[in-house]
Order: sequence, then C-alpha cells, then structure tokens
Amino acid sequence: MAESEYDRFLTDRSYAEDRLEELYEEFAALSPDAFPWGYTFFGFTEPSLKQHLLCRRMRLDQGRTVFTIAPAFVMPFMTGRTQDVDHASFLRRFHGPCWAIAHMFGRDAMYWYRLGQGLGRFSVVGTTVKSPERLPKDRVADEKHSWLKGKRVYIATTAAQDCIVWASVAPSASEVDLKKAYGVFASEAQAVDAEYARERNKNSDVGNWVRSQLC
Repeated sequence: MAESEYDRFLTDRSYAEDRLEELYEEFAALSPDAFPWGYTFFGFTEPSLKQHLLCRRMRLDQGRTVFTIAPAFVMPFMTGRTQDVDHASFLRRFHGPCWAIAHMFGRDAMYWYRLGQGLGRFSVVGTTVKSPERLPKDRVADEKHSWLKGKRVYIATTAAQDCIVWASVAPSASEVDLKKAYGVFASEAQAVDAEYARERNKNSDVGNWVRSQLC
C-alpha cells in the first residue's frame, strides 16, 4: 500500500475493507488463515513515537485473535521509512561501515547497525511461506563459498520453484557446520508444518548425508 493512500485507509472504513479484500486476493499467503471467515476492525494502535503513525487493528471472527495491520512503507518496529533507509541498507550489502553510512545519511553508526541486525529477527521460511501446503516438495541445496571479514565461508542455500527459500552462513564445509546451517531451514520449515521433511538432494557436491540428517 502506497503511503499516499494510507490516510484514507485509516479514515475511510469502507475503503479499508475494500483494500484488504484486494490485498488478500493478491497475497493470501501473507494473511491470517482465518481471514476468509470474517473480521471486524478493532480500533487503532497508539501513535508511533518514531514515525508518528497509527495502525489499524482487526479481530478475526474465528478465534478472536487481534492483528495489527502495519504499512509496508515503514521498517519493522517503525525504525524508519523504507525509502529513507533503502540506499544506506544497499551499501551494507558491500560491507560499508556503519560510521561511514552515518556520515553520509545521518543518524549514528549504532542506528544503522541495529537496522541491519533487525532484518534477521524473522523466520525466512515463515515469512515467504505461510501455509503448509505451499511448502515446496522438490528442493535443491548447495553451498557457495564467499568471504566474511577476510575468511572463507560457505553459504548454505536452499531453493525451490525459482526462489531462494533459505540461506545461512557456515564457517566451514565440514559436516558439522553444514548440518547446523541447513538445520535452520529445517527448523523454520517445520515451524510452518511439523510434518515437513526434506528429501535427499542429488545435485549438491557436498555429501547427501548432511542434508539427509536434517529431519
């Protein structure tokens, strides 16, 4: 939802209902499972001290669970507008030091450090796949070596359906380190579906034994 329409989303109840229905049609996997059974708006949050924004809340008819509808143009926990931190966050991809980013974009070094660290709060699998039936049955896994602070590391990557569903850093290509790195994907996938099990992968040049142990 664009920021330009957010005020109307907060003030026009009918418009808010229509937009939620449209968003559900397009992004059903990101919505609560019980959304199709109905909901009622449940007031607003207190204004954010950081961004001075209200958020609508809704209560599902099934289960009576209350959710906050957070706008996508702000970062998690209202730490900043996405458009304001986009370029600085891009530089972090190339290991730009936080003090240099603060010099160029304002704030202080700790702000940019915490902003990057905050992206790791979420389950990667649970964010991209909400419904158990959408978990891919056919997956491939492989390791790509890279560098971290001058030391060689291995990016344990799991992909399916033209999408990277998980990537984790392993300090070495040993069975112990790779099992731990791939194990994060396994645990996050099983948080979505407790019965979810990985099949043996055949196209990784590291032993299949590592992946076969993840369940």
